[in-house]
Amino acid sequence: MRVSSILLAATACTSAVQGLALPSIFHRQETKCMTAKETEEMVEIYRKLIAEYTEELGEKYVAKDFIDLSDSINTFIHLPLGGPTFPDRATFLDVQSWNMHFPVKILSVDAVQCNTVALQWVASFGEANLPSKGLTIMKTIFEDGIWKVLEIVVEFNALTWLLNMGGSYEWEGVTYTADSPDPATLPKAP
Repeated sequence: MRVSSILLAATACTSAVQGLALPSIFHRQETKCMTAKETEEMVEIYRKLIAEYTEELGEKYVAKDFIDLSDSINTFIHLPLGGPTFPDRATFLDVQSWNMHFPVKILSVDAVQCNTVALQWVASFGEANLPSKGLTIMKTIFEDGIWKVLEIVVEFNALTWLLNMGGSYEWEGVTYTADSPDPATLPKAP
């Protein structure tokens, strides 16, 4: 009796589950996804867009509906935290056209999901030449027959970046500049 009750209950549950619509996560999507090679290429394009920008590169690889979000950058340019940094393609291309070039080294690509890539990077430059580590989530879109950057969400060590730009800050009564406190006590680029 006990075994037949368990079998009956299991059959009822199976029938009920088969009759339910499954959530959308289980439906097959027709979205085009990047291959491993395309992902590598887009990571390098991202690095160049940020560190070695050219007008040709920007025009070709920045999507029509591009947006950039970064509280790290927003603190420097006095924009509200949580809001867009570069709200559209034109603004991003304009700012990148006059931004200085600086070395960016990709440390790792930590996750890839179809058209989205999470990566870590480091940049050392300027007066202090200290390593500023950053994290980027890059969303891409297949547009006009090629992959383009659609969205960038980036955060990095803004205080180190500030020192690299020749700025300073005060923390717990100590003023930090490119050469103080003693640079020997601060980490150097790998």
